[in-house]
Amino acid sequence: MMHAEPLVQQMKNVISKDVSELKREKGIHPKLVALLIGNDPVSRTYVELKRNDCADVGIESEVRDVSTLPVGEISHRLFELIGELNSDPAVTAVIPQMPFDGRVSEEEVFSTLSPDKDVDGLTPFRLGKLMRNEYSLESSLLPCTPKGIIMLVQHYGVPVTGSDVAIIGRSTLVGEPLRKLFQDLDATATCYHTHSKHLAAKIKEADIVVAASGRPPEIYDEAGFRISGGMVKEDAVVIGVGVKRDTKSGKMLFDVDTKSLKGQCAYLTPNTGGVGAMTRSVLIQNTVIAARVQLLKF
Repeated sequence: MMHAEPLVQQMKNVISKDVSELKREKGIHPKLVALLIGNDPVSRTYVELKRNDCADVGIESEVRDVSTLPVGEISHRLFELIGELNSDPAVTAVIPQMPFDGRVSEEEVFSTLSPDKDVDGLTPFRLGKLMRNEYSLESSLLPCTPKGIIMLVQHYGVPVTGSDVAIIGRSTLVGEPLRKLFQDLDATATCYHTHSKHLAAKIKEADIVVAASGRPPEIYDEAGFRISGGMVKEDAVVIGVGVKRDTKSGKMLFDVDTKSLKGQCAYLTPNTGGVGAMTRSVLIQNTVIAARVQLLKF
C-alpha cells in the first residue's frame, strides 16, 4: 500500500518550520480561508480536516459558509466575499471548496479569485502557467490533488518515465492537470471519460491507473464506475481519488475496490490515508507558498 502518512509527516515538519520562519523573520502570519458553497457532505468533512492540518503547523484558518443562504443570494454574497478576501492583507490563501453543486459558475469563481491567493491552483493564471510549463513542482501554486499524487508516486519510487497512464476523469480539478504533470515527467498520459471507446481494454494495458471519476456505482447505478480486481494488468499501479458519501447510509463510497486489488498491484493507494491526506498536505504547503508569493510583491 502507498500510505501517505510517512510523507505527510515529513511535509508537516518542513511546513511548520517555514511558518515559524515567516512569522519570526518576516512578520507574515499565513491565514487560509475556506469558502463553503455547496452542500456536499464530503466537502464539509474535508474542510474540518483542513482546519486541523492548519492548526498542526501554525497556520490560522477560517471557514466562511455561504451554502445556507437562499440560492438566489449565494452568487452575490460569494463574489462580494471573494473581493473582500482578495484585498485583505491578513488573508494569504483562499480555497473555494468544490464541488459547488451547480450553485455558481466555477469559471466565474476562479476568474474572480486573486491568483496570488489561489491555493487550489485553478485560476486561469495558475492553470495557464501549468500548461505553458512555467512552473516548479516545489514552489508553484499547483492543483493540490494532482501535485499530491505526483509527490506520492515519486516518494515510493514508482517508475513514471515511459509509462502509460490511464486517468479516469477529465476534470479541471484533477484529471487534466494530472495528465499534464505526468506528461511533463515523460509518461504517456490520457484522460478517459464516459464517451471513451474500449475503455476496459485501455485500462488493462496501462502501467498506472488513476480512478478520479467520483461516480461510484452505488450512487449512479449503470453510470457508475469503479476499478476492481481483474480490471488492471498484473503489477499495475492503482491510485484512487474519487469518493462520495451515500446520503442515506452515510457510508463513504470510493472509486477503487482496494480489497479485490490487494496482491495484484505493484502499488496501491488506500482509500483512506492515501490521496486525500496528500491533497490536504499540499494545500497547507500551498498556503505557505502563497504567503511567499505575496511577500515578494511588497
